[in-house]
Amino acid sequence: MKFLPLKIGLVVLFTFLVYTPHIQSQTSLSELEDRIRSIGEERAELEREAERIREELTEVGSEKGALNKELARIEGEQKSLDNTIKRTQNEIDMLSVEINKTEEEISRYNSKITTNAQNLASILRGIHHDESQTILEFISSSKSIADFYANRDTYQRLQVPLITTTNTLRTNKTAAFEKTEELSEEQQALNKEQAILSDQKEIIKEQEAEKNSILEATEKKESSIKNNLATTLDTIAALDAEIRSFESTLQFALNKNNLPSEGTTPFAWPLEKVLVTQRFGKTVSSERLYVSGSHSGVDFRAAIGTPVYAVADGMVKGVGNTDEQCYRASFGKWIFIEHNNGLSTTSAHLSSFVVGAGDTVSKGDLIGYSGNSGRSTAPHLHLTVYATKGIDGEQGARITERPSAACPGSNYRMPLAPTNAYLDPLKYLPVTDSTYFKHN
Repeated sequence: MKFLPLKIGLVVLFTFLVYTPHIQSQTSLSELEDRIRSIGEERAELEREAERIREELTEVGSEKGALNKELARIEGEQKSLDNTIKRTQNEIDMLSVEINKTEEEISRYNSKITTNAQNLASILRGIHHDESQTILEFISSSKSIADFYANRDTYQRLQVPLITTTNTLRTNKTAAFEKTEELSEEQQALNKEQAILSDQKEIIKEQEAEKNSILEATEKKESSIKNNLATTLDTIAALDAEIRSFESTLQFALNKNNLPSEGTTPFAWPLEKVLVTQRFGKTVSSERLYVSGSHSGVDFRAAIGTPVYAVADGMVKGVGNTDEQCYRASFGKWIFIEHNNGLSTTSAHLSSFVVGAGDTVSKGDLIGYSGNSGRSTAPHLHLTVYATKGIDGEQGARITERPSAACPGSNYRMPLAPTNAYLDPLKYLPVTDSTYFKHN
């Protein structure tokens, strides 16, 4: 009995040593999953912020568009005013020319009137001189009676036309003066109109300067918003990288003893006719097509509607369609099956499925039809293989939700697993020669 406390102590110590790593592993796993969930929530909040920024950017873009339209309208008004000012100035210039011509005409009338007046005065002086003589003196100064009457008739004939012409010139001069006054009044009215047009042009220039100032401020605001959006998206990308980093460091200890031996072909082909178009892991296209830079499964050529079969016995854990959360992104329509051999599979990019969660399937059973749903560049079947459990029984592949980068505010529901739980499907499929592969 004296050794009982020692035995109990040894048992407790043994239990602690054996189970502590498991407890630490589970605690660490839980903490990492909590951290991933926390980052996911932070990322979702940033996605909402990015969406708000995009809306603000759209609003600013609308303001910018409205300002550009307003500036275009102002520019149109300016051109119209410039044309009106130019046309009015031409009319003013033409009136000036016409006024000058009329004034020159008046000057000519004045000159002719003066000349006629001088001639008429000369005639009148002649007549007056003749009339100051007595009849006898005038007759005696004439060579004959005939000369006397001829001289008198000549004076009278010269006097009448000069008076008539002078009166006509005076009438024309008066008309020319009236025309000059009318032209001057018209010119003054045009000058007033021109002054108003010039003032209006200055007002439009001020409007243009104001709108350009607002446009400049709007463009600066737009640039700032774009920078803010870029920063937010960079932060989201950094969070995505952090999530991938945490997922890759999740304490998922792969227990190969629970998995079929590689090369034993526990799986059957999922299609009747097989052509592999993209392998697992780092491939020619993976760095270009995927954020992680690695392909999570194997792709097979398959036209839309091609029957897809279960690769092994198992239970359907879930089906889904990521297009419902975000169109043309991720898996599209998928089927997740947990097999009886320690492996799980996802068949993705389907057009439809004929099984549902909870269904039991056998190797070779029809489970769905291939398609082009989700993020797919062409019709094909994608097959992902995971380790179902870790060395301590921790879950490998599981159906979970994850924020969508393509559709902010939406969460994908799809199968996911720690990075080292993803396995190369070709290691568990029937041995094939190179004719089965498009890319070797």
